[in-house]
Parts: sequence; C-alpha cells; structure tokens
Amino acid sequence: MLFVVLAVSLWGGSASLAKYLFLTRYDPLIITQTRSSLSFLLLAAYFLVVDRTVFRIRPGELYKFALIGIVGIAITNFTYYFTVKESMVATAILVQNVAPVLVMIYAVAVSREEELNGIKVLSLLFALCGCFFAVSGGSLSEVRLAGWSLLTAPASMLTYAFMLIASKRVLRRHSVWTTLVWGLGFAALFWLLVNPPWAIAAKRYGIGDWGIFLGFAVASILLPYIFFAKGLKILEATSAGIITTLEPVIAIIVAWFALGESINAVQICGAAGVVGSVLLLQVRRDSLMKLLRNGHHAK
Repeated sequence: MLFVVLAVSLWGGSASLAKYLFLTRYDPLIITQTRSSLSFLLLAAYFLVVDRTVFRIRPGELYKFALIGIVGIAITNFTYYFTVKESMVATAILVQNVAPVLVMIYAVAVSREEELNGIKVLSLLFALCGCFFAVSGGSLSEVRLAGWSLLTAPASMLTYAFMLIASKRVLRRHSVWTTLVWGLGFAALFWLLVNPPWAIAAKRYGIGDWGIFLGFAVASILLPYIFFAKGLKILEATSAGIITTLEPVIAIIVAWFALGESINAVQICGAAGVVGSVLLLQVRRDSLMKLLRNGHHAK
C-alpha cells in the first residue's frame, strides 16, 4: 500500500505543475510525449547495462505490452492532461478517479478475479464521495467540462481503468521492470508516430526546456510508475484504484502550501473521507493477513 501512496503523492504534486506548464508555453502533447519517452530512455539505458534479461518476453505477448503502453499510458496521460488544460485540475482528477468503480465491476462480475465484500464497497463509496467534496468544496459549479474535455475526461477514466486491469494481469507473469520498460517503450513509439522528431525540432526547444521535460518526466511518470507497479503487483486492482483517489487530496494540499490556494471545511471533510477509505482497506488487509497467519499456525 505504501508504494501506491508514494506514487499518488507524486502524481498529485505534479498535477498543479502540469497546469502551470500549460499556461506558459507548452502544450499537452509535448508534455505527454516527453514524460513517457524520456522515462523509457532512462529506464532502458539503465537495464541495457545492468540486466538485459528485463527485455526478454515472448513474441506472442507483445500485444499486451503494446496495449498497456498505447492505451494505458499514452492515451490515458494525454486525455488527462488535455482535460487539465481545458478544464481544471480538480475536475480532471475527479472524473478519472471514477475508474475504480469500473475496475471493481469488471473484476467481480466479469473476470471474477476478486470477491465482493462490504468493506471494499464501503471504502469505494467513501473514496468517491470524499473525492467529490475534496475537489469541489460541495459546489457543482466547481466541476465543469467544456469543449473537447467533455470527451477527453471520460476517455481518461476508461483508459485508466483499462490500465489498472491490464497491468495487473501482466504483472502476474512479469516483473515490474519488464512491464515498465515495454509499456513505456510502446508509449514512446506511439508518440514518435503521432509527433515525429522533425515536428519537435521545429519548436526549437532549448536546453532549459529539455531540463524541464526531463525533471517532469522523472517526477510525474518514472518514479510514480515504478512505485505504482510495485504496489499493483501486491494489491488487488480495485484496492490500488481506491488508494489512487488520494491524488486530489495531495493536489489540494500542494496547492494550499505552494500556491496559497484556499481550502474550506467541506474540502477538509472530503479529504478525511478519502483517507478513511484507504484506512478501511488497510484494516481489511491486516485482518486478512492475521487470518492467514492463524490458519498457518493451526496447521
């Protein structure tokens, strides 16, 4: 659980930074492309020197990593950041964090990989309600979409849910590093086709720009994806999704400290609800581990 919390903390902190970058001179496409492409180059270069077995997969499994990279990483990131630019950080986070509902429905009713229980349902309800009040302050006027964000916001939710489900399945057979290298690799390849090198060169970005791209890539995707993949390998997909609803809480706290934005009592209560949902999951996990230990000792 700690790994997912660390990932969400980095995602939440980078959301406001992304909005700032969009308001200056960068567009969502270049931010999305460089964060995944530079992360892939760093990770691939490291394992080419340290451990090349990370790259070994069966040819028949390539499509799985391609789906994770293109749909789960590239499209999820672009639709999310486009929504951030066209709407608000809070709205983009709120819509995307409905994804755990879809994941639970799929995992319980379709694939039957998870069991439905009261604590999980209660935790999800706490998370969704808390997320809404944390980002909106109780006012629907704070949650608004317009133009293309009416499409990109739900697309971000759907592709994020897909990423949780598909990544969980791949992580059952492969290491975190193999999943990340191939997933980020396919995301980088996809963006090269959409926005080729000569189109990027025409923008005439300087060394300072590329320093910003590199720093944002490490903070917003490389490190959090490493933490998230490690957590997802251990947790159920639904549980990991519920924990990610902490992201708006982190974003609000960062905006409060760094940008001086106000926070009201309703938002504090909403944040408490999200934190409570995560604590409920931890209580359930601790109870399950205790039950398993007792069963082992009884044998």
